[in-house]
Amino acid sequence: MRWFLLPAALLLAAAGPPLAGDYALVGVHEAAGGLQLLPDGRFRYAFTYGALDETAEGSWRQEGDRILLTTEPKPRPATWGLVGTEAGDPKVFALILENPRGQPIPNIQVRIRMDDGSEERGQTIGEWLEADLDTRTPVSVRFEVPVFELVSPEFPLDLKAARRYRYRFDPADTGVRDFHDWPLEIRGDLLAPPDAPQGQGFRKADRR
Repeated sequence: MRWFLLPAALLLAAAGPPLAGDYALVGVHEAAGGLQLLPDGRFRYAFTYGALDETAEGSWRQEGDRILLTTEPKPRPATWGLVGTEAGDPKVFALILENPRGQPIPNIQVRIRMDDGSEERGQTIGEWLEADLDTRTPVSVRFEVPVFELVSPEFPLDLKAARRYRYRFDPADTGVRDFHDWPLEIRGDLLAPPDAPQGQGFRKADRR
């Protein structure tokens, strides 16, 4: 009887990637997360910390003592734009921020720069945000979503031409983490970013 030895690569392929499985985030206070590595080379990722919720899915591969994650398809970036102006009340400045369906978006931070160099801050509401004009004149406005580090362009204002401004925000794939060969070191049953402290990372679930 003759025995034939299969190459190691073929044996591993037949058994499936040994790293495939479900992982849970450990060692990070007040945060929760999970990572699923599928045998077909796909992954699913989720992370929650305070008001921040992130997800991602795509492909993973092993290179030496680490794995690399790449989000697929690549997330679409958020966009901002001015979509209309109206003359309005000459004594009142007003703006509204809407989603692509034309619905008002509340709780987005607003920063308005005045002609004297000062700045006023506020938040959008579910309708027109209005302010009486005093001795200062608004000259520009921008919007921010700090939790996702989103900042709009600085939109110039011309109150001689219009006093009511309508803006649109398309979040697109906001909340989808854009990984490109994001490395996780293989530390036993733990997958950890290279700079993570000992014991912090994604630990493989116990299959017992």
